[in-house]
Amino acid sequence: MSELVHFLKIGNAGIVELDRPEALNALNLHMVEQIKKHLLDWRHDKNVGHIIICSTGNRAFCSGGDVRQAVSFVKKEPDGLSAEPYFRAEYSLDIIIATYPKPIISLVNGIVMGGGLGLCRNSAITVVSESIKCAMPETAIGLFPDVGASLFLREPGISVGLMLGMTGQIIGSGDAIFWQIANKCVLLKNFDTLKHDLCFSDSDKLSLEAVIAKFEIIPQPFLAKQESLINDLFNGSVLKIEQNVGKYADKSEDAKRWHHALSTRCPTSIAVIHHLLIKMPPAETITEALQMDFQIACKMMRRSDFSEGVRAILIDKDNYPVWFPDKLALITKTELEAIFEFDSSLSLNTTF
Repeated sequence: MSELVHFLKIGNAGIVELDRPEALNALNLHMVEQIKKHLLDWRHDKNVGHIIICSTGNRAFCSGGDVRQAVSFVKKEPDGLSAEPYFRAEYSLDIIIATYPKPIISLVNGIVMGGGLGLCRNSAITVVSESIKCAMPETAIGLFPDVGASLFLREPGISVGLMLGMTGQIIGSGDAIFWQIANKCVLLKNFDTLKHDLCFSDSDKLSLEAVIAKFEIIPQPFLAKQESLINDLFNGSVLKIEQNVGKYADKSEDAKRWHHALSTRCPTSIAVIHHLLIKMPPAETITEALQMDFQIACKMMRRSDFSEGVRAILIDKDNYPVWFPDKLALITKTELEAIFEFDSSLSLNTTF
């Protein structure tokens, strides 16, 4: 299975190349463990000055974690923590990337969602192509926007972060740059040349950025033009937001799409990301944010919504999940607070 990720050393760079095209490079547990191993080995390799994370093909950088595999673990032990090693490994990898002592550059094209953003957004430099489709879609499967999203969804402003996290809105390169989800944009046709030049660049961040600047373009944002509307609609309690968007759904195609998402995605997941961005103080570090994500993920995977969402959206693909509860108004304060209650038994190793 190691062929699902290729590990190369070219020039000054260690290259991590995702190659699981039939699954849009979704990260299974084996892939995560292999990437962790090589990054830890290269940390002390004097011949590796910086890291490049990329993918083969043009369809996807990484569609996220392999949640189908996570659900298969849950089904083996429905009442326990059978998927805990999966989330532990994924978030530990994100911590390694975020705290890596050498620059990591992600070259991102095509689909980049969920755990794929965990890889690239926690890198030192995120370079996207003009063709990206970027989203945090976890509310569709009964999970929540994780991999440190409680930090990077705050950067464009809370209302925009709520819109992206609650609805799973897909954005392109212009909005990703404008809203600081990515750092630089380079035309896909120039990715191979950029990758080559990065391999033979000096490894300090300024030198790497200078190489990227030779190819950089400034893509136009689209959805960001609706930021005033987003600020008006995604403001207040989760029920107020649902009401605001519903009232405006007939006046805007964007609002109509958001209304559909809020009406069909997992109510508890929507409430969780709202609570995380509105009620919880921002984490001081990415490590702290991922510790919180691990706590929440382990609670969420025990709920029936997670397995049901993955079944309906990714396995059977009938797109008719049965959520419990099935409306935002039915979520109790006690139920939501239980998801956020600290559990000392659920902790990540942060030293590698």
